[in-house]
Amino acid sequence: MSAGHAGAERSQERTEGRWPVFCACEEDVKGGHTLRNIHRYGWVFMQFMTTPDIDSLLKRIGCPRPPRPDAPALRGLYRAWRRQVPYENIDTQLGRPIILEAGELIGKFGHRRRGGQCFEANAAFALLLRGIGYEATLVDGAADRETHGDERWGGHNALLVRSQDETWLVDVGLADPFLEPLPLREGRYRLGEFEYALERLDEEVWRAHHHPAALLSSVDFRTAAREFSQYVARANSERGQLMVHLHKDGYKHALRARTVRRVTRAGDTQAHTLTSVEEFAQTLAEVFGVPLDDLGTGGLHALWAITGEQHARWLSNRANAR
Repeated sequence: MSAGHAGAERSQERTEGRWPVFCACEEDVKGGHTLRNIHRYGWVFMQFMTTPDIDSLLKRIGCPRPPRPDAPALRGLYRAWRRQVPYENIDTQLGRPIILEAGELIGKFGHRRRGGQCFEANAAFALLLRGIGYEATLVDGAADRETHGDERWGGHNALLVRSQDETWLVDVGLADPFLEPLPLREGRYRLGEFEYALERLDEEVWRAHHHPAALLSSVDFRTAAREFSQYVARANSERGQLMVHLHKDGYKHALRARTVRRVTRAGDTQAHTLTSVEEFAQTLAEVFGVPLDDLGTGGLHALWAITGEQHARWLSNRANAR
């Protein structure tokens, strides 16, 4: 069967308000907008995004559906996501599986109003962008590879988004994300009070340099397309320490185990150790917007116990380092 014929058959199969997230066709049409080379996202399984699915993600970040998939709308969607959706690894701490499938991601980020780690966040944002009409490609990433080497590949991912004859680097999966998408061109970019830079290392690898006050110095990424399923094993392999991060009201809010920090744009930091499960719950809900009922019966107290062990290890390591 030819690629064009496959696209025609799939167009007949679709019902109004539904379209495939993953597709093997060479060219397809949704709402008058042509999507080409969608097959490079990967033939994994046929999944469908509905209009309510997309609307649930838009409602989560407080954005109306943009009239067209252009660059200004992309920046608005990115900023809204960064301010409303926390980076968090709570499910990993509680031993719950990370499932990188469209239905689960829409449910978690849209309907249940949760956040997630990098593999989940960028996948969920890719679903939103594709549903609106952007060409969003998931790519491999490596945080601080210039310091730690090639073993960092596969520990992160990012998105390359095509809009208005320009490709943009989009990454909502960093605990300390860029303020806005960056155009995929070498150079320095001033966003607010921060300066970023993009450097091309070779034909398929780029390096995004973060600003000096960031949690990491750089992120490398490849341009070859990846599939959601290629990150499932890595997403479920490491627990690490509880991390919850959110940028809002001009502050960077960060929770590591039982220590919560608020960092101003000038770099001033206020740190506080949480001393009760009630204070822990209030911080998760009010500062980071984590819906406590989604943690399930006993989930909050289990997380409090886990972070107690993590905090004790941190205190011990700090004492031994003196």
